[in-house]
Amino acid sequence: MYWQEKIDRIGIQFALADFNRHFTDWPEILKTLESRFIIKRDLNSRFSNWSEQFKSPTVIRAMRREDIGGKIDRLDHNCNYWVILMHGDYPTAKQVVYDCKPIVIQSLIEVSVGDLFIGDKKYNWLVQFHQTASNTVSLVKSGKHETPFEKRSDS
Repeated sequence: MYWQEKIDRIGIQFALADFNRHFTDWPEILKTLESRFIIKRDLNSRFSNWSEQFKSPTVIRAMRREDIGGKIDRLDHNCNYWVILMHGDYPTAKQVVYDCKPIVIQSLIEVSVGDLFIGDKKYNWLVQFHQTASNTVSLVKSGKHETPFEKRSDS
């Protein structure tokens, strides 16, 4: 199944307010995220290869991929977040941005195979969920504000 078909199937399940994927200001959103959280090493490169270019990266924790859902539950279920998924193969992968609630983020994670980023819509923080070969995901943040992923202690 192609990526767009997967997204269309997810889109049918949720209200537009919960999963907005048809907006025209996505370049401005990505530009704002890049200006706040990404070090631009190549001015010709836009919206790609964010993984190695985080400003002041802070490792929050590492976890198994199957445990991501528990961390997503820490997000405010009434708020929307920017979700940026990798689309394509590294190193030319492009980021695709969605405006969605945590319940939709869970569905996107299920169909996503690469890194993803979740950002606060007020641009206070951006967290990368970096996939490793050993089925481990590292949460790495950029931004000075505390994220919901840091607020509660782990059990």
